[in-house]
Amino acid sequence: MSTPITTNESEFIALLEAHQAILHKVCRMYARTEDARRDLFQDIAAQMWRAWPNFRRDSKVTTWMYRIALNVAISGLRKPVLPVQTLTDEQHRLPATDSEMSESVARLYAALDGLNRVEKSFALLLLDDYSYEEMAQITGLTTDHLRVKMFRIREKLRTILQQQKHTL
Repeated sequence: MSTPITTNESEFIALLEAHQAILHKVCRMYARTEDARRDLFQDIAAQMWRAWPNFRRDSKVTTWMYRIALNVAISGLRKPVLPVQTLTDEQHRLPATDSEMSESVARLYAALDGLNRVEKSFALLLLDDYSYEEMAQITGLTTDHLRVKMFRIREKLRTILQQQKHTL
């Protein structure tokens, strides 16, 4: 016999269903395989559930979700972070499961793959059109610090995209 779902649980499930795209974006950014993405999604959802009773609602729920998702992805809550390896051109190619992505989106993901874990989090927030103020709330950094980081990340992405262009 299963336990009935409480209001708190059903509210959390509804929230997760309504905003699961945020979690999928983070998982796509930080995990290479579908299995790893599913595992990361579960890790993030579990951490969100643990944090749910303490959510004070003094920020947007999507801000809260991003903060948890990025912290879990960056810290590797469940699994130790493997050493970074230099990828060959063949390994940079996206898996067949992502075949519906346009070529430009595929190039962008390949470029984003050249960023470190923290830089990816900032790029993801930027791509989702978060303001510097919202990004500061999510990351805990000042807006000035974010502006400097974002400038450097944009420059790094430009360089990576230029290198991709020359290798095609």
